[in-house]
Amino acid sequence: MLYRLIAFSQIAFTLINLFCVIFDTTLLWCVIKQRCSLSRSSGPFVYIVFFTGFGIIEKVNNFIMVDAWPISEWWSPNGGYEKYRQLIGSNVTLVFLICYLTPLFLDWIITLHRISIFLSPLRSKIWFNDKNVSIYCVIVSILVIIWLLVQQLSSCTLNFNALTSFLESACAPDRHPITWFQNKFLIYVPIFSMVVNASMLFFQRISRKVSTSAALAKSISESQIKRENALIRQAMFIGAYLSIYEILYLQIRLYPESFNSAPFEFQTITYSLRLLAVGSLNFCVYFVLTKSTRAMVLKFLGYKTQTRAPTVSQTAKCHP
Repeated sequence: MLYRLIAFSQIAFTLINLFCVIFDTTLLWCVIKQRCSLSRSSGPFVYIVFFTGFGIIEKVNNFIMVDAWPISEWWSPNGGYEKYRQLIGSNVTLVFLICYLTPLFLDWIITLHRISIFLSPLRSKIWFNDKNVSIYCVIVSILVIIWLLVQQLSSCTLNFNALTSFLESACAPDRHPITWFQNKFLIYVPIFSMVVNASMLFFQRISRKVSTSAALAKSISESQIKRENALIRQAMFIGAYLSIYEILYLQIRLYPESFNSAPFEFQTITYSLRLLAVGSLNFCVYFVLTKSTRAMVLKFLGYKTQTRAPTVSQTAKCHP
């Protein structure tokens, strides 16, 4: 029974992970194809390219990181998994951390983008055009890679252990300062982003309900409001979704004895859920949450989306 449950969770994880890879690839192709056919600037295009790009690499890497345990043990029953971990385990873990941490901090680029729109709508178009957003995202990506390489090139490399669900440090308990910092403060990055975006969304709705200025109401189009709200929801949801990984991992770090005493199948399912929380991020944000990208993907796949017929107000008619 135990073997069947673990095998089922392993197969389910692999299939869901494969589905998310296919979705990310499809979404990336769709936005690139749409961008090539349009000449206008589209800020979210850059975000989607970076999120799906790192998402594809992360999920392909998950196949190696997660499925390496049963495959290596099947291939070499006598310590096959430990041989894999000693050979390439730390490098595979490094790729995962890069693909996880980069979107975590890119979420703050989206948050700052929204704050700039809130404070100065005209300047935000200059500060966050496609070129500048690309530069910001590249800088964040490079900083995250350098940050993790400093640790990787030291004697305190991290190596994920599927049998314990821990990121094990080679120099534990005297961990590297970067590892200590990540364990201590990383959880606040997505949570604080979520709080900031939720506060902006709440304040925005309250201010628009309270405002009675007709000029202000006319200056803000319905489509603009939808775009701004979508950007806030995306940033807030990304922060909330990535918090799942950090919160679950925090529980493991705070109560390691309780986690180690839990059934092995529970430990396996727990780390699978943590990895799926990262892997399914793009599907939840850009398909479940965002109507425009969902319609774009469905159209690419041949599904017809229902469109509302335009309504004409009688008071809006012009008479000669």
